[in-house]
Amino acid sequence: MIALMVASGAMGSAGHYFLIAAHRLAPAAVLSPFIYTEIVLVIVLGYLVFGDLPNRWTLTGAAIVVASGLYILNRERKVGRIPRISPQ
Repeated sequence: MIALMVASGAMGSAGHYFLIAAHRLAPAAVLSPFIYTEIVLVIVLGYLVFGDLPNRWTLTGAAIVVASGLYILNRERKVGRIPRISPQ
């Protein structure tokens, strides 16, 4: 049990470090879609581990957060602050 808690803390710390490193290299608007995948993963893990499903208000709030972030990403690309990634 203690080893699981230590492993969880180590992975959480490493994940947070990599998130900080990513923000040094890219604007937050570019990284936000990757962060939104956390919402989906937490919902899935919450169901698998605890048998818990979010209610409609939680899903509505998550949808608003994700939609606003994607809107900002799209707007920043149109303004030209974020370059489009082209395949090479």
